[in-house]
Amino acid sequence: MSLGFRLADGRRWVIRPYDEEAAAIVAELGRVMCLGPAHETSRPGEEGRELCVAVGDECDESGWPEADSNAAVACRLTASSDRDARIAQMIQVATTIAREALARGGLLLHAALTEYRGSGFVMAGPGTVGKSTASGRLPLPWHSLCDDTTLVVRDNNGQFWAHPWPTWSRFWANGPGGSWTVEQPVPLRAVFFLGQAPADELEPVYPTQAAALALESAVDLVREASGMTDVAAARTLFSEGVSAAKALAQAVPAYSLKLSLTGRFWEDIERVLPMTSVAPSSEGTHGQDIVTVESMVPRGSLRMVCTGSSMHPTLQEPEFLEVRPYGTARVRCGDVVCFKPPDTGRTVVHRVVAVVLPSPVSGRASDGIRTRGDNSSRDDPGVLQAGDIIGRVTAAQHGARRRVVHGGWRGLAALRCVRVGQAVRSNVRRLPHALYRFLVALGPFDYLLPRSLRLRLVRFDARRRVFLKLLIGRHAVGEYDERCDQWRIRWPFRLFVKEQTLPDPKPQIQIPKSQ
Repeated sequence: MSLGFRLADGRRWVIRPYDEEAAAIVAELGRVMCLGPAHETSRPGEEGRELCVAVGDECDESGWPEADSNAAVACRLTASSDRDARIAQMIQVATTIAREALARGGLLLHAALTEYRGSGFVMAGPGTVGKSTASGRLPLPWHSLCDDTTLVVRDNNGQFWAHPWPTWSRFWANGPGGSWTVEQPVPLRAVFFLGQAPADELEPVYPTQAAALALESAVDLVREASGMTDVAAARTLFSEGVSAAKALAQAVPAYSLKLSLTGRFWEDIERVLPMTSVAPSSEGTHGQDIVTVESMVPRGSLRMVCTGSSMHPTLQEPEFLEVRPYGTARVRCGDVVCFKPPDTGRTVVHRVVAVVLPSPVSGRASDGIRTRGDNSSRDDPGVLQAGDIIGRVTAAQHGARRRVVHGGWRGLAALRCVRVGQAVRSNVRRLPHALYRFLVALGPFDYLLPRSLRLRLVRFDARRRVFLKLLIGRHAVGEYDERCDQWRIRWPFRLFVKEQTLPDPKPQIQIPKSQ
């Protein structure tokens, strides 16, 4: 049976299984997301967009949509009878819907969703900040709709709506599970970014910081973009996320909310809540790469988003960069500058390492401005002129943290200090690392763990990629890096894992067919 439901952005989805195993997965997903049969949710003359689900490579592909079809999305799952794998299959189907919503201005946030007198409010933050605890403490007339993940979408009028999304962690390791009414969105009135403190504290967040925090909360988006081997596709995906975070920050008030263990934080929230009623719209609408974000900074400055690793450790991915044009000021050696090389036209951020002003006497081709990434030992090819430089990077912001990016001799000194600090920390850690490696060689010590915490190998099928992860209980302690062809196991869990006994992942990892 096909399932149907409608998002507040105006798009109606029809989830159609193409084999018996896919039908079982879709049916269970329907129970989790409280979805009804497609024929009961359709309107006269409405077709909706199909999400075609099939399991295995040998499935019946009669009627299967073409790869370039605009009316359907294909989701091919790997066959498995394991319970945890079945959960991963449902997550893949739900994530496909959220990924398609991103192109229409939506974001899947790690945030709890609550409803208060007909309006919705999300509390976003990392997994350890206490979203579930805060949701459980809310008294009536507050209602918690979900406590971990929320899909935020935008309708044709620019109004944002929040759909409750399943808490998938409740299903792992024979958890209690649950159900969430995904098809009942609430108008999003405010976003609260959570933190912990001895006393409750609420303060407004400016749109620039709110956009950075929203992008940071969309951790699945950042993780998928950083793991994609197709640079152009990753840039497109990240650009969509930046645009959605910017629009959300400009349209919805945002606040920083510090939570204590005993405070009545909801009373502080009620004092700042904008309460109006809105009806949903019925129609939908390896270098240092930079994506421009406009109208988010004071006059005279530009705002950009940094991706890539060529400026590590000075700049991290993703960070919002504040770029100020030079005007009549001169470019100094040590400045971190944003520029467009004449040969490529792509926007890049690197540090100035030499400035040789051209003169009519010498006329040498090497006269000009030379740049280099802080994570590189070679200068960039080509020489820049003043007209190629957009401006100097003066600040960087990641989430709630904003820091100044120094230029000139201060920038060079700061870079040297960071590198010296990295070398010192590396030398200080050598002794405990040597002891750790010695114990790892003696192990594994997994027999010391209770049976419920024994190591498990789990396969996750994501869009166009397959991930192999090692779980102890509900926590991921390692994963297979396909690009480096090796397992990455977090400290100190290598004490309980003998890599030589792990199955060879190469035969298992197969990139799914084009979707």
